[in-house]
Amino acid sequence: MSALLSVENLSVDFGSSPAVSEVSFSLAAGEVLAVVGESGSGKTVTAMSLLGLLPPTASVSGRAVLNGRELYSLSPSELREVRGNEAGMVFQEPMSALNPVFTIGSQIVEAVRVHRAVSRAEARSRALELLKLVGLPPERFKAYPHEMSGGQLQRVVIAMAVANEPSLLIADEPTTALDVTVQAEVLGLLRDLRDRLGVAILLITHDMGVVADLADRVVVMNAGRVVETGPVRQVFGQPAQEYTRTLLDSVLRLDSRELAARTAEEPVLELSDVSVTYGKFRAVSSVSLEIGRGETLGLVGESGSGKSSLAGAITGLTRYTGRLVVAGKEVSQLRKADRGRIGLVFQDPLSSLNPRATIARSIAQPLVLHTSLRGRELAAKVDSLLDAVQLSPALRDRYPHELSGGQRQRVGIARVIALDPDLLIADEPTSALDVTVQARVLDLFRSLQRELRFACLFISHDLAVVQHLADRVAVLHRGVVVEEGTSVFAAPRDPYTQRLLASALTVSV
Repeated sequence: MSALLSVENLSVDFGSSPAVSEVSFSLAAGEVLAVVGESGSGKTVTAMSLLGLLPPTASVSGRAVLNGRELYSLSPSELREVRGNEAGMVFQEPMSALNPVFTIGSQIVEAVRVHRAVSRAEARSRALELLKLVGLPPERFKAYPHEMSGGQLQRVVIAMAVANEPSLLIADEPTTALDVTVQAEVLGLLRDLRDRLGVAILLITHDMGVVADLADRVVVMNAGRVVETGPVRQVFGQPAQEYTRTLLDSVLRLDSRELAARTAEEPVLELSDVSVTYGKFRAVSSVSLEIGRGETLGLVGESGSGKSSLAGAITGLTRYTGRLVVAGKEVSQLRKADRGRIGLVFQDPLSSLNPRATIARSIAQPLVLHTSLRGRELAAKVDSLLDAVQLSPALRDRYPHELSGGQRQRVGIARVIALDPDLLIADEPTSALDVTVQARVLDLFRSLQRELRFACLFISHDLAVVQHLADRVAVLHRGVVVEEGTSVFAAPRDPYTQRLLASALTVSV
């Protein structure tokens, strides 16, 4: 089978040290090739180099040939002709890839007209065809990005990427932030496009379940080099390299076991008939839940199920009706001094940290606001918090962009536990992390909870992570808790829960 894309001895240097060294691989028409590895392995740099999307500081050597054209020797204008025409790009975060002030239809029309000499009416007709191709109704043509779900937005980005029938589609973490059912739909769409259009897909991901579900072959990268390559079944079934085995061993696997019941302790969080409404729309409807001290309740459900609205009510950021008590106090009546009782760990640690503040300053901020610690006492407390989350005090003067994703998430956790909260809300805290980093962060999370005894509401679309960490699980669907307890994974009763579990990907090949 002849190669559609051939990469030979690719090296990328940013001046200080090489990010990619002597990488070689090939991709045939209609084939899906996955490139996997931890953050910093060079997989995204490799993909971005193909379309000339690296910063000017990057020095690129080697060869990359697409449809007989040497990509690295093309001029900027020739590269613009390749982008979107011969090669399409699907980015990880669809909201940031779309312009919020223009309708979906106008952005697809623009993607068509950039490369095709067609009238606006012809481009509009093509845009409607593309919406149908990716499974969206024609009325979405007039919608704005904020009016669509994450899965719908990713479908729009895919429609734009294939608008001019490229032979190569580069997908960089295309399902990382999506719920399991939406993820399954997007992967099904990519598979369908490959079969119908014959497009080759270069898949960049850290999700081994996605690789097992979609890819034909896999390239494993570590520290900028290819350490193993081959058919997915061969590499996953009999990995030749220790690094590949480490990646696969770090994957959390969902099974049908029942969660271990905990001895009930005094409730830290109590919800009774809590509802959240936005105008006439009810996002959360009469939810009643409890979380005891030292207990973790996993909250699962698709986008739009009400998870974030419920978290907003608990943190006091969203108005609610009903009874909502944290550590004996009604949330709506909490004073500023009591806000430290509730901690929040965000999905994206980079956006939750001040880029202009050092790590020490970020961790110290809640202590400065809520305690009298200053000077040496404050510095000593910051160092103890860094130690608690297994970070070296030598990192205290670094900035967020100088840390890895896992290190940034540890900083976020250190900030949260600084005030010894009674309740910690973790909103998708590991979804953007590589499997090995995710495993380490989850282990840290469990050890901190055993030591500090905080109650935890753990919100995630990754069911294997929830099963690994939670003591009980609540399933939220359209604002209503449809199922709750320790047997959700072992014996799901509600059809919605059964559908969620059936959509979860595994790495078994």
